[in-house]
Amino acid sequence: MIISVPCATVFRYPDARSEHTDDAVYGTECEILDSLAGFCRVRTSYGYEGYVRESELAEKLAEPNRVVTAMWADLVREPVNCYAPELTLPFGSLVDAGYPREYPRYAMIVLPDKRMFWVRAEQLGEIPVFKDEETARETVCRTAQTFLGVQYRWGGRTHAGIDCSGLAFTSYRAAGITVWRDADPGMFADKRTVSKEELKPGDLIFFPGHVAVHIENGRFIHATSSGARVCYGSLNKEDGDYSEWCANNIVCCKTVF
Repeated sequence: MIISVPCATVFRYPDARSEHTDDAVYGTECEILDSLAGFCRVRTSYGYEGYVRESELAEKLAEPNRVVTAMWADLVREPVNCYAPELTLPFGSLVDAGYPREYPRYAMIVLPDKRMFWVRAEQLGEIPVFKDEETARETVCRTAQTFLGVQYRWGGRTHAGIDCSGLAFTSYRAAGITVWRDADPGMFADKRTVSKEELKPGDLIFFPGHVAVHIENGRFIHATSSGARVCYGSLNKEDGDYSEWCANNIVCCKTVF
């Protein structure tokens, strides 16, 4: 099964009033573990478990061949730009796209219910795979930077709202690397620990209940609930975005490389 809506809220319990633990974007593969009262307990392709509404799942028609690389991608009913979008897919959505020669600026997408829509071809890219460390580090940092200014949202993972571990997860996914969805350094026990002085672009800095993506020279990007947005921070007192709490509460620094 796959997520068949632009973004499905993943709940801790089969109740829409329970904790929002993740966003599962369109095309995410899910294994159904159980069902109850209109909800399905699922395990996503990246190993995260929770409950989604049963109505937001569908059988996969075909293997995805493209991923949404824009913050948002509008799906329209004709390959012209004068129609209101029928759906808007978030960054990271996986789609099966075709490229008719007569419309070079557009790609055609078929949804699980067999409806066909069009999307600007430039908003899609190849499904990311890890290539090399340098490219991956650049991609992680560049992706994190696209979220600057986005509001903080517990459990969020799109440009509509994102939390700290969602930012780390999504930035790494864009580089073809899957890391754990939560800010739990224990789930990164197999990753190499580095000192603060050894940090390189893209490495992760863990704090109590929090994680940030290191950019360079002690500066990092994080989704902060206290600041209610994604912003820069720094471990260096001389920087304008210095965070005393972060500087004094580092749990560990990890690299996946």
